Amino acid sequence: MGSRRNGVGVGAVSIALLLAVSACSGGSDSGDGTDGGKNGSGQSSASGQSQLSDPDGPFKDAKPLDGALLRAKDLPSGWAEDAQGDNGGIKAQRASCDGPCDGLTYEGVGNYTDSSGALVGTSIKAYGSRAAAEAGFTEESKLASDATKEDGAPVGNTSTHVKSGESDDSALRVVHFRVGTVVVAVSQEYRSKDTKGLEKFAGDQAKRLEQALMAK
Repeated sequence: MGSRRNGVGVGAVSIALLLAVSACSGGSDSGDGTDGGKNGSGQSSASGQSQLSDPDGPFKDAKPLDGALLRAKDLPSGWAEDAQGDNGGIKAQRASCDGPCDGLTYEGVGNYTDSSGALVGTSIKAYGSRAAAEAGFTEESKLASDATKEDGAPVGNTSTHVKSGESDDSALRVVHFRVGTVVVAVSQEYRSKDTKGLEKFAGDQAKRLEQALMAK
């Protein structure tokens, strides 16, 4: 097992190793992350996660987004919230952009761990419209040079599965997906060969976001 990374390092910094993105990306360049049929390179089908709707309304406040983040009671057996590190824990807030926000309105993070030291991190970006979220997903789906796409179960309305590293034991894996006006990246390291476990985290988070968007 590698040395532990602090707090949101899994949910944001580690994801940045896989996805060539800016902190407030939302560009309209086309890429492999657009909706479409599964092509064997990690892109899930356009139909997305089973029976999941594609809400077009945005979050109007950070509070409902915060309420949609997975908490201890929502986690698989043996997992807990991880509050270590400056940016650890689980929280949502208004977006803070270094440059143009390109429709980004709110951001959220979730950090989780188990007794073995495995880490799961979630980075969530809520946009003001579905079109802006689609553009954000396309931009964030552009791969870094050391990352590859993998096949995986559909998550959200559209998704991409990404891996960095040769060994299944030490690789970093990310499921990147969109639900309505929200774009999410869920990463796992130190037990990354457990792809089913990672997909469950991502699928559960997608369902919570859909419910929150529909309840607005």
